[in-house]
Amino acid sequence: MSDLGEKQLQLDEYFIPDLCRGQGLLGLLVITGLFAVLMVFVRTGISAFDFLLFGKIALEVFWIALLSAFFLCQGRRYLINLPLRHVALINYLLVLLAAAICAAIAELSSNFLLRGVWHADALLIVDTVVITAIPAGAILRLFYLQHRLRQQQRASQEARIEALQSKIRPHFLFNSMNSLASLIRLDPDKAELILENLCDLFRYALSDGNAGVSLQLEVDTCKKYLEIEKLRLAERLKYKWDIQTDLSKISVPALILQPLIENAVFHGIQPALKGGYVNIKIYQQGEWICIDIVNSLENKAQKPVKKPVGHNLAVKNLRHRLDIFFNKQAELQETVKQNHYHTRIRFKPLEG
Repeated sequence: MSDLGEKQLQLDEYFIPDLCRGQGLLGLLVITGLFAVLMVFVRTGISAFDFLLFGKIALEVFWIALLSAFFLCQGRRYLINLPLRHVALINYLLVLLAAAICAAIAELSSNFLLRGVWHADALLIVDTVVITAIPAGAILRLFYLQHRLRQQQRASQEARIEALQSKIRPHFLFNSMNSLASLIRLDPDKAELILENLCDLFRYALSDGNAGVSLQLEVDTCKKYLEIEKLRLAERLKYKWDIQTDLSKISVPALILQPLIENAVFHGIQPALKGGYVNIKIYQQGEWICIDIVNSLENKAQKPVKKPVGHNLAVKNLRHRLDIFFNKQAELQETVKQNHYHTRIRFKPLEG
């Protein structure tokens, strides 16, 4: 990652949100307005609400909030590498500094307009700073708790994804090694080709895919997997890809298709005496990206097809990973018929 990208990532994870634009600024102004109303209620009560006093307090409070937001926004880039405790203390002092500056300017301006002299009452400035210190401390504490909660949620999600991936990877690698072992003595040339593909597959399976990979890379990996199985099963395995959308800009969890295709081969094609087919279709349906995986089944005496235990585990894991990665905006559907098995993944692509 470049230095610019790393710094941007640090800014995104900064415990104080960006208060100079968007929702951060809007939220700050709303809180400031409510605080001004509360101060007037405390001084005059509800029945004798003084709108003139409210205007004076609101003007000063809004200036304190805007100047504080400016200080905090400018300080983000310089404080990101400091310990969190130091960052919180410095930001708290910056807010108090903004309150002192605004109170001093308000006192000087008021005395000059009313009395024609540049004079500021130090006690009134201290009073403003003390009043500002209470909500400022509460808001910074809230930001800190939100930051800690986001960190805990992110760590929990990454741990869950890693745990789910660790259940899939050994199964994938074990079956691939079996494919290689079955051909080493029978056909060394084919075994060498499998070994070359396995190097790429191992590298992909063991890489960190928590942040997601392009769907194009996932498809390329699955194509190499099917090439390995094609060398092992020969004419018993037939497969076809039907890709109707651009995959390069679509992000998905790593190893989201390969386990499903692996199940299609091992539970649908391999047990059949005459083999069968696997068809993969990827297309867009409105806002959704759809991935259909259809494999043939050997129908014995018209008995209902039972899903293997290993397949159930893989599908359960994939559902968890899809839910986490796409924030509940994904589905994994299964349809079992007498002559084929149909798995469909639907998800709304992530923005950005």
